[in-house]
Amino acid sequence: MNNKRRKFLQNVCPSVALAFFGVTMLEACSSEGEDSLSNEGGGHSNTGYTVNGNTIVIDLNHSSFSSLNSNGWFNFKSQAMLLLKIDSSTYRAFTNVCPHEGTNSQWSYNTSEDKFVCGKHGNSFPTDCTTGGSCCGTLACYSVSYSNGKLTVTK
Repeated sequence: MNNKRRKFLQNVCPSVALAFFGVTMLEACSSEGEDSLSNEGGGHSNTGYTVNGNTIVIDLNHSSFSSLNSNGWFNFKSQAMLLLKIDSSTYRAFTNVCPHEGTNSQWSYNTSEDKFVCGKHGNSFPTDCTTGGSCCGTLACYSVSYSNGKLTVTK
């Protein structure tokens, strides 16, 4: 493909797709307990968390994480994690990448069964923290500590 054609398609295709599908397509993919945060460079930002290598420090008092307190769980997509509040000072963190399908954006939490449910294929995964994870059995669990309103997760 020549460069002019490639450049044209790169510039026009996103606009054409949005015009064709409309904004409702974008809205249909979100749900409660999911984030739209981005803090790709690490460091300090107004998103309520910082990243330093494989350690993420989350300010639970920040408005970005209010749904964790109200819903009891949070799909932290920008960091590929599912956060679960057990009680006022106990939290768990899991990968949000489904071991079966690789999906990371379509999760719900079944409170009666205490399981995360993959929205792509419907399999559910227990929230007892089994580090490592395996195909179709458990989600990988991360090390979590809580102190003074801050949650520290090490992947």
